[in-house]
Amino acid sequence: MSTFRDTYGNIIIRKDGNRLWDNSGNWVYEIIGDRIYDTSGNWRYELRGDRIYDTSGNWLYEIRGERVFDTSGNWLGEKY
Repeated sequence: MSTFRDTYGNIIIRKDGNRLWDNSGNWVYEIIGDRIYDTSGNWRYELRGDRIYDTSGNWLYEIRGERVFDTSGNWLGEKY
């Protein structure tokens, strides 16, 4: 299981296999191929290389090593 923390060190999400869980233990997303779906099966995000896009094709986040940044370059969190 992987844990992702925000810039303050708080756990924000856990990854177990293809599923992502929030800090309360609720399953929130599932990764299938290069797409991320919510628990209702709705496609929410797409992985393209090191970037994450929404379903409209808008670039939202970038993964650099173990860290996640927004499109302005602000560090949001990291894999721990």
